[in-house]
Amino acid sequence: MQCPQCNAQLEDDSVFCGNCGKQIAPLKARGATVTSKAGESEDDFATVISTSQSYQPPTPQTPIRNNALQQDTPHRGDTPTSHLSPPPPARKSNTWRIAFIAVMVLLVIGVGTLGTIALLKKNTSVTNTNSVNTPLATNANGTVSFSDSQNGTGHSNVVTVNARGLTTPPNGSQYVAWIVDTLSERSTSLGTLVQNKDGTYTAKSTSQHNILGQGNRVEITLEQGTVVVPTGQVVLAANFPPKAFVHIKHLLVSFPDTPGKIGLLVGLIDQAQKLSSASQLLQSVSASQDTNAIQCAAQSIIDIAEGTNGTHYQQLGNQCASHNIAEVGDGYGLLGTGGYIANGEAHASLAATQSDTTSTIRVHAGHVAICLQNMNGWISTIDHDARDLLQNPINPAKVQEIVTLANHAYNGFDANGDGTIDPIPGEGGAITAYYHGQLMATLVLASGS
Repeated sequence: MQCPQCNAQLEDDSVFCGNCGKQIAPLKARGATVTSKAGESEDDFATVISTSQSYQPPTPQTPIRNNALQQDTPHRGDTPTSHLSPPPPARKSNTWRIAFIAVMVLLVIGVGTLGTIALLKKNTSVTNTNSVNTPLATNANGTVSFSDSQNGTGHSNVVTVNARGLTTPPNGSQYVAWIVDTLSERSTSLGTLVQNKDGTYTAKSTSQHNILGQGNRVEITLEQGTVVVPTGQVVLAANFPPKAFVHIKHLLVSFPDTPGKIGLLVGLIDQAQKLSSASQLLQSVSASQDTNAIQCAAQSIIDIAEGTNGTHYQQLGNQCASHNIAEVGDGYGLLGTGGYIANGEAHASLAATQSDTTSTIRVHAGHVAICLQNMNGWISTIDHDARDLLQNPINPAKVQEIVTLANHAYNGFDANGDGTIDPIPGEGGAITAYYHGQLMATLVLASGS
């Protein structure tokens, strides 16, 4: 016999093709004599098979068997007849099917395993790229501090990054510092870190702009070659605390109410310097005992101290210009509830009391507040003395007191004689307040940040 489907050679009594599994002959239930008729379709044939295999109640002609497909055991001397059920299909078909299923299962397992390994490798690669807790910086730390350039052309436009505990980078690699604005995804390089003799690393960068306004996060990454954006592994990082940082930027970067929207401490130190210069001019004109010039100089001091909202503010007359006296300040004023001193103290306090503030911010905000209180007392006395000079221009004692206190307000005063001007009552002035305002912005770099 040959299989009508795959043409495989079959034994004469085969019911199923051992190669492709096609049924060759009809199955017959025990005792059944149903056969296919010529002209019947395959569907009809399937129906006949199903009917033939259904349960039939026992009859005298159909004895009950334990297995309906079990072959009758012939009696001694009997010859098997052709109506008995054919033998079961060859095992070759079942073996082929089992092998095929086994191969498919192995393929599925193999593909799944390979996919899992690839995914794990990818996740491991991403983790390693972004991880900041690596052998390069496990025990490392550092600081980021801000200052002004020495030529006085900028405010907080110099940043110094110091790192300790970093291992020597691989050949061809270097550590690079960045300030990152995570909202705009903009990064600005702060320079390549250079190893010092003591094993620490330092990078110092000077910008034309206030660096504190360029981002909210500082990172040190391990880079290969020259890069313009951070692409390597982050080894150290620090974030500015977002709530407290709002008020730190009000002090050092920008405040909406000030002239030119400058920072409060930026305006404070500028106006304190102008006040000190105006007091020097007062001292100069007072030597001539020119009452008109003395009064112009005194009014100039009042205008700088009080601002345009001050009770005693007045524009300088034309006669003052003839004495080269024209300084009236920026109009915001150092004194009063809306001046640099009061608003500076308020925002230092706000930075120190936010939920995300740090001990560094709290300590230096307290120092700023002490210096501003010193300034408020000194400048209030200056303002009072200047108003007295408007009434009595010839008063050398008042002039000298104005000069002395204006110098204290700007430079501070070493009251205890220890050789330093500290942020303590009676000593710190505008320069000290500004310096500790910048210390409020100091970041501590750490792995895992």
